[in-house]
Amino acid sequence: MTLRTIYFDESGYTGYNLLDPAQPVFAISSALISDGEAEAILRESFPTYQGAEFKFSNIWRTNARSGLLTFAGNLESFTDTAFTYMINKRFGVLTKIVDFLIEPIVTNAGYDFYADGFCWKYCNYIYYGLTEFAPPELLDRLLTIYQEFSRNPTPQSLAVLQGRLRLMAQSLEEPVQIFLEQMADGAEAFAHFTSIETFKSSNELHTTSMVAIISHWRQRFPDDFAVVHDASSTFLRQRRMWENITNPDVPEQIHRGGDGSETPFPLRVVSTEAVDSKDHFAIQFCDVLAGLCVKHFGSPADHPDRVFLDKVIQAGLGTLTYNGIRPSLIFPDHIPPKPLDGPDVVDQLAMLIRDSESRRS
Repeated sequence: MTLRTIYFDESGYTGYNLLDPAQPVFAISSALISDGEAEAILRESFPTYQGAEFKFSNIWRTNARSGLLTFAGNLESFTDTAFTYMINKRFGVLTKIVDFLIEPIVTNAGYDFYADGFCWKYCNYIYYGLTEFAPPELLDRLLTIYQEFSRNPTPQSLAVLQGRLRLMAQSLEEPVQIFLEQMADGAEAFAHFTSIETFKSSNELHTTSMVAIISHWRQRFPDDFAVVHDASSTFLRQRRMWENITNPDVPEQIHRGGDGSETPFPLRVVSTEAVDSKDHFAIQFCDVLAGLCVKHFGSPADHPDRVFLDKVIQAGLGTLTYNGIRPSLIFPDHIPPKPLDGPDVVDQLAMLIRDSESRRS
């Protein structure tokens, strides 16, 4: 079996503060690239760079920024071997509200909230409703009060969240009132479906993103994967979960993703190694790519950097493959979702992790 080494690096991480206005996007870039190939591209793109290693943050602040056009020009050959997963953090918080407050009630009523990507499409539907038919400050207020709870989940903070959501729901009118009513109902039933103790890691981004990236590569290649990431980052804070999900002894099965995609398991990750990025140009390549993606997806049309970033897109950044958690105009085909027929996506993954943990014990 062929072994493919996948390098990872991140940009835009702000810990559990997912509403930091200075860093609205988080991204992890991955690439199937050798150190030699990465070094050649980086040195060609930034010939006067003086740092100990190629870092996007340093490149962006200096005259080396113009080299990003050369860097982007080299990306067309990586159309099938580079992939970035990004999260619009504000939209990411909204998806967590839907996942933890609305989904349990819908599933308990006998519907498959994740079938055919319904959850993702419904998040788009709510986002559109709140941005088009509600006061401009409503979405910001909603995200803020939920983040306050999720960063400090206690029975007391849950009670505060319950009161605030119910009050917001009562103060609104259709068509958005129903969304806040669903959230308020979910908050009031929260303790029935979710443990406060396990909920404390709900703001974690890395493991979710890395699993999504490996799933992308697994859908395309039947090979084994060696994962290499920067040791200085906060990758795999939930390393135990990562090891359970990527356990090679997981029975063969097809796992449905929240977006409706299907990934064969096991994921065929045979090793996960943390290394010093200074010693690996391939990780530095991913650092530059991730930083560039964060700048692109985090800069609105009227941003002063937009003209330069559009040139970077035209130079080659636009040829790469991206996915992630961000709003779009793709809505549910029908409401409610399909009836539940067996374990849903979350239950399937939970059983996989539980079984893997049992085998390790």
